[in-house]
Amino acid sequence: MSKTLYAYIMIVIALFGLGVFLYGLHEAWEPLAYIVGGLIMIGIAIAMNEIYDRIPIGKGGDD
Repeated sequence: MSKTLYAYIMIVIALFGLGVFLYGLHEAWEPLAYIVGGLIMIGIAIAMNEIYDRIPIGKGGDD
């Protein structure tokens, strides 16, 4: 086998391996994105609740 053909085969194998690796990262990130997105939404809800609790409301009630 010539060196040129061998180098070409190695490049093809390396590119295929890189593609498989990137596809694996994509498949791992897709469900993780829902978890991270959910945590961000929970954080926003907690922050909005904290801001709302600090706003004085001019109605009666126990303080």
